[in-house]
Amino acid sequence: MSRVNALRYILLALAFTLLLAACEGSELPGDGGTGEPPATEAPPATEAPPATEAPPATQAPAETTPEGEDEGIPTEALLIGLGILLVVLVIGWLMGRNRKATPAAVAAVAVATWKDHAKEGYSEARWLHDALTEDLAIWRGNALFEEKSGAGTSAGTALAETWAQLGSRTDKASDSLYRAESAAPDQTSAGTIRNTIAAIQTTRSAVDARAEARFNSRGVDGSDQSAGAQAAERERIAAASLGEARTQLSGALTALTALA
Repeated sequence: MSRVNALRYILLALAFTLLLAACEGSELPGDGGTGEPPATEAPPATEAPPATEAPPATQAPAETTPEGEDEGIPTEALLIGLGILLVVLVIGWLMGRNRKATPAAVAAVAVATWKDHAKEGYSEARWLHDALTEDLAIWRGNALFEEKSGAGTSAGTALAETWAQLGSRTDKASDSLYRAESAAPDQTSAGTIRNTIAAIQTTRSAVDARAEARFNSRGVDGSDQSAGAQAAERERIAAASLGEARTQLSGALTALTALA
């Protein structure tokens, strides 16, 4: 429970306690019975007095207020009114505080969430940049050729372990960056994140193309010089494309550091 909510409940409890006390104090005083006067015995019958002349008419005495009776507002009514006023003021004050604090709190959470996603995406993208190398692509091409020809595989090596992580690490980087893009505070930040996502995809595709070129080169008959030259040229082009893609990814990561 937050401090604001705790304070809210305490003040409301105090206000309703005061109101309840005021209501209990407003009970009308009585004799604790049914309100009926106690029964008394009738006086003994006596003979009627002899008739006399009526006394001269006199003016009726003016009504007087019994002593101790206050004609002002009762204390209980004042307490009830003060209790209701206190409840209204407390509720209004708490609602006003919530209206002022809520936008700032929501903005802080949004910024923190966006930065968290950007940092996580940057960390994964940096790993991919360091992993998607020429050596990895050549290893992948050789491994494919060996698997196809039945010459064995290169499982258990560091490059094999790196290749096994590419799928999950790429998905994790993309998911984090997509979330960061959707919550980005402006179009410039969103564009920087999109460039990083595109650079990751381009670099991954370049590694696959380089591995395929290596695989095809291994399958060329060594006696065919023309085919060998063409295969070598394809490897050269694929290697150049991979180098360019890694350069673009490096630049995108540099721009992303300014956001994260």
